[in-house]
Formats: sequence, C-alpha cells, structure tokens
Amino acid sequence: MTSSTISPLVTPDTRVILVPRRPRTRVWELDFLRGVSVLLMILDHLVMLLVTVFGPAWFGSSLSADAPGAGFVRWCEWFLNYSTARKVLHPLVVFVFFSVSGISCTFSRSNFKRGGILAALAIVYSLVTHVLAETLAMPYIIVNFGVLHFYAVAILTYAVIDALTKRSEALRTAVCAAVALTVGLLYFLYQPPADAPTWLGIIFPPRDIHGVQNDFIAGWEISPGDLFTVIPNLASFMFGATVAPLLYASRRSLLPVLDGKWNFPVNFVGKHSLWFFILHIPVLAVILALVSVLFMTPGDWVLF
Repeated sequence: MTSSTISPLVTPDTRVILVPRRPRTRVWELDFLRGVSVLLMILDHLVMLLVTVFGPAWFGSSLSADAPGAGFVRWCEWFLNYSTARKVLHPLVVFVFFSVSGISCTFSRSNFKRGGILAALAIVYSLVTHVLAETLAMPYIIVNFGVLHFYAVAILTYAVIDALTKRSEALRTAVCAAVALTVGLLYFLYQPPADAPTWLGIIFPPRDIHGVQNDFIAGWEISPGDLFTVIPNLASFMFGATVAPLLYASRRSLLPVLDGKWNFPVNFVGKHSLWFFILHIPVLAVILALVSVLFMTPGDWVLF
C-alpha cells in the first residue's frame, strides 16, 4: 500500500476552531478611583505648601496681610487645620486609595518585583529629602516612612501571603481578611506604652482613633515630611485584597457601560500614580517658587 492510498484520519465533521485570545482590558473604575485620590492628594499638598512655606513668606507668619491672595491662604490654613470636611474626607480618600491598591495587587503576578522596586524608590526618595533638608535648612521635609514606603511594605506583605497560599484562593482571601481585622482591632483597641521602642513609630499612628497623641513618639519625630503608618493603613489595603475575589472574579469592570473618553484625564493619573507621587511635590514647589520670584517676592525664590 502506498502513502497515496492511506485514508486520512480526519473525518468531514472534524472542525478546528481558533478562538482569538480575549484582549486584556483594565478595570477603568479602579484607575478612576485611584486618579481621583491622587488628584485630591495633590491639592492637599498644595494647600500645605501655601500654608507652611510660601504663605508666611508672602504675607507674614500670621498671614494677616491685606494683599491680594492673603485671604485665600488664610482660607487654606483654616481648611487644613479646622475644616470638618477635610477631617472626614482625608481618611476616606486614604481608605479608597489603599483599598483600590489592594484590589489591584490581586490582578498582578509580579508583586515581589513591584514591591521591591517601590522599596528601592522609597529609599532613594528618603535620601533625597535628607539632602534637600540639609541644603535648604528645612528639616520638616524629611520623609522616612511616607506613602511610598508603606505601599512597598503592603505589596510585599500581600506577595508573601500570596506565595504561602498559592493553591487556595479561599485561604488567601481568609488570611487577608484576618490581617485586615487584626490591624483594625489594634488601631481601635491598643496603643504602645510610653517605653515602647521608637521604631514602632512606623507601625502605630502618632494619634489614636480619638485623636489622642501616643506616649512613645510623635509623628514629626520619625517622618516629619510625610508619614503613613502600617496601622491602620494596612487594614484598608487588605480589605481591598479581601473583597477583590468577590467583586472582580472575572477581572473585568463592574461598570463597562460607563466607560468612555470622559474619564481619560483622571484615569491617566490613576494609571501613572507612581510618577505623580514622586514628582508632584517638586513640581508644585518649583511652580510656587516661580510665582514667588516673579510676582509675590520679586527676586526671592523662598526655597533657595
């Protein structure tokens, strides 16, 4: 029998169906919520710069001048220190941002890499603030444990949990929920004693849920420029990691019909939030310094 007479094994009913791979899509509402949080953070830091650095240079330490713009800076001071809206909005925005970050971590397969890169960037960021603080005689800008540092710790913590529970999504979710609950209980029910080691200042917040200052260290002593302690922020992050399998089991948007070009500017900020975190304060400071040297205090940059 020759090869030409061999009957083919493929029958007329056999079909080969090629299904194109479904394109990866971002969950737009997570980018949007992250972008809104970052934009509000930028506005908050703009207010801080005006009240603590540039406002006193422009209008005097009491901000009592009658010059154009002084009234706005006084309003910024009131908003920063006394506004009920900020007292409510600030922790809410922080909670939303870190919860969204926890959700996003469940989508990633490279959390150890992401966390390591963030940790390295956080260390460099701290070194830069120390150099600038020495150069500009502004010790209050030093950041030893800010948002980047906490974010790196949170991602690496999740990465460890993910590695230890790789074969069970249910177990991973349960561990994240347990961590969130434990951190929350510590925030509400415990404060370290006065003789606690100072390094716990990156774990426990300088004030408890009632606003009472703790006895072992003040926030400005450990990271005056920016401080995001592990408690209670890790509870927000792990809350996001806990609800992610419930809300985004398919890793697709819950609101696809609302997606569109209208959200592009905010989503752009959300997608590139790391760069906005790193660059927004230097950019704001340079812009305000230019306003100073050109208009408010001609010839004086304030910062230099």
